[in-house]
Amino acid sequence: MIRLTRSLGIAGALLAATALSALAQARPLVLRGGTVVPVDGPDIPNGTVILQGGKITAVGGATLAVPRDALVVDVRGKYVLPGLVDAMTSLGVGQSDLNEPSDPVTPQLRVFEAFNPFGNFGSGTPGPLRMTELLSGGVTTMYIATADAALVGGQGAVVKTAGDNLAALAVREPAAMDFTLGEPPKKAASARQRDPATRMAEMAMLRQALVRAQEYDRNRAANPSLPRDLGMEALGRLLRREIPARIQANTPGDIRNAAQLAQEFNIDVIIDGGANAKAEIPLLASRRIPVVIGQVSHPFVSNEEIPDKAEYPPIDESVPARLINGGVKVAIATFSRAFGSLAPAGSSKWLLLDAGIAAGYGLTEAQVLRAVTLTPAEILGVDARLGSLTVGKDADVLVLDGPPLSMKSWVERVYVNGELVHQKR
Repeated sequence: MIRLTRSLGIAGALLAATALSALAQARPLVLRGGTVVPVDGPDIPNGTVILQGGKITAVGGATLAVPRDALVVDVRGKYVLPGLVDAMTSLGVGQSDLNEPSDPVTPQLRVFEAFNPFGNFGSGTPGPLRMTELLSGGVTTMYIATADAALVGGQGAVVKTAGDNLAALAVREPAAMDFTLGEPPKKAASARQRDPATRMAEMAMLRQALVRAQEYDRNRAANPSLPRDLGMEALGRLLRREIPARIQANTPGDIRNAAQLAQEFNIDVIIDGGANAKAEIPLLASRRIPVVIGQVSHPFVSNEEIPDKAEYPPIDESVPARLINGGVKVAIATFSRAFGSLAPAGSSKWLLLDAGIAAGYGLTEAQVLRAVTLTPAEILGVDARLGSLTVGKDADVLVLDGPPLSMKSWVERVYVNGELVHQKR
């Protein structure tokens, strides 16, 4: 794969990695007898899921025909689900690489180039990449981003948590442009005696950057020989709606400002954090702006160990239900951070259990499961491949030894692209 990467680049290596993975899973694998939870349809008691070539090839009941040469795994009494999708983390990115201190507006940065999930996520041993802490909690896909000390942190990526090499982990890169409104950029800038010092300055700087990108696109179209500007090119992808803006915004005012920016520049916006999003449900629903919220039990997503009280109200476990029942598309994410590959993956391991708290505050079990599988896949623009047990999608599958939202249940098996990458011992 090293030779392939050098000769073909990341895109070519991705195709090669996919081909190798498919070859590795040439023999059909059948998960039979468990309760199948497709997410995009009703549960199937005594169900059957067939995986082959890295894809889901069939989903059905006990009478579903099984290929003769298949490896059949008996999962009676267990639950079969799609892999979980953590829609916001900075895992695998070292603390010193989370923000670029030289400039509060750095759209040219690509977080994938700081991503370092080597070996068994910290073991330092060679071999296939296995982010074991995340896999043990059922997370098979995540969005990685810079932290929130910069106004424009750069371009995030969607990656898997297991693969033969780094290129094989990439699902969508770049996947979004990461912005932050509110206190974190102000505090970081103040420490260096720089702008932005106020929320007004934050919005003015963002508008100025987007206006410059519009002008750059027009000028380059008229004169292609003009010097390139990687930052303006990156913002151009945002303006052309090739990628969305992910804007961390927690106060009602910051959420309104993010919505205003979306309207002014006709860009797609996703609200990250949204601690006070319940105050802006009509706006978010009418503009069809999705929200990626922090974990239900502790929705504090700031860099600060003790978050700013103006941005974070007292914990309200009913927020996911209020948003979803109010017509807002919601994903529940961990916003986990760890010190690159040298520390465990923190709270991502508990994504499913923490999200399950919302089931006691107005959400159904089906809504909770969707908020950590199919909905984040939709928000990330990868739902054609991930998020549900649907024929043709990637064979990223979990086997739980009990009901998905039970505190007594454990992730027993995890398959990524049809390969068994984690098994509870």
